[in-house]
Amino acid sequence: MLPLESKVYGDKRLLRVWLPDGYSVATASSKRYPVLYLFDGQFLFNRCTSQPFPDELHIDETLTQLIAKKAVQPLIVVGIDNSGPGRREDEYSRYGAMPDAPQRLSAFMTREVLPLIDGRYRTIADRTHRGVGPSSLGSLAALSLLLDQPDTFGLGWLESTSLQNGNGRVLQETSTIVQVPFRVAIGVGTTEVPTAEAAAHGFPDFDAALVAMSRTLAENIKKSLMKHPEVRFTIEPGGQHQFRYWGERFGPAVTFLFPLESVASK
Repeated sequence: MLPLESKVYGDKRLLRVWLPDGYSVATASSKRYPVLYLFDGQFLFNRCTSQPFPDELHIDETLTQLIAKKAVQPLIVVGIDNSGPGRREDEYSRYGAMPDAPQRLSAFMTREVLPLIDGRYRTIADRTHRGVGPSSLGSLAALSLLLDQPDTFGLGWLESTSLQNGNGRVLQETSTIVQVPFRVAIGVGTTEVPTAEAAAHGFPDFDAALVAMSRTLAENIKKSLMKHPEVRFTIEPGGQHQFRYWGERFGPAVTFLFPLESVASK
C-alpha cells in the first residue's frame, strides 16, 4: 500500500498497487506496463478490507490467471481507496452536493495520483495505456475522468454506472461528444436492485431504466464526432448490484481493454 497526502482533498489516501508477476525480475527491469486505475480500492483485492460487504472483486486472482494464459497484456492496477460513507458520495457524484467535485477529482488524479505512480513505477504514461473504472458511483467517477480528461485516460471499465445521479444529465452531456476513449467496456445487470427495495424507494422500474440508460451511454460514446471508439456493452441477465457480478465481468472487460495484440503491434 502506498500512502498519499492529498492537498486537493486535505486528507490522507491509500493507494493499493498490484504488480504483475515478473515485474521485479532483473531481466525485465526496462519493461514498462499499462496501468488500470480503479476507485473504491478497498473492494478490489481483499475480502477483509471490503467490510461490511461480504465479497471482493478478485482483481488480482483474475489478472494473474489471464496474464498466465497470455489472454491479456501484463499491467499494473492501482486501487484508490474511497474516503468513507458520506464523503465518498460527494467526491464521486458528478452532480452531487460538492459543486466542484469533477474538477477536484481531475486535479486529484492528474496532479497527485498519476505523478506519484508514474514516478515510482515503470508505467507507460500515455492515454492509450491508461484506464480507469470500475463500478456504481466509482464508475460514475471514472466516467467523469473519461469525459473531462480525454487526453489523459483512454480506456474505461464502467460497471453498473450510477447514471441516475443528476437525473440522467450525463446522458445529455454525452449526447454530442467530441473526444472519447479508445475503448470502453460497459456492463449492467437486469436485476441490479431487488424489486421490493426499488419499489419502496419509489422506483419500481429502476432495473429496466438502468439497462436503458447504460445502453444509451454506450450508443452516445460510439457516436463520438472525432473518433468512433470500440465499445463493449454487456447486459447480464440476473446480474445484481454486487461485487460478485462485477468481478465475473472483469475478465472479459480487461481482456477487451488490454488485449495482448496491443503489445505485438506496438
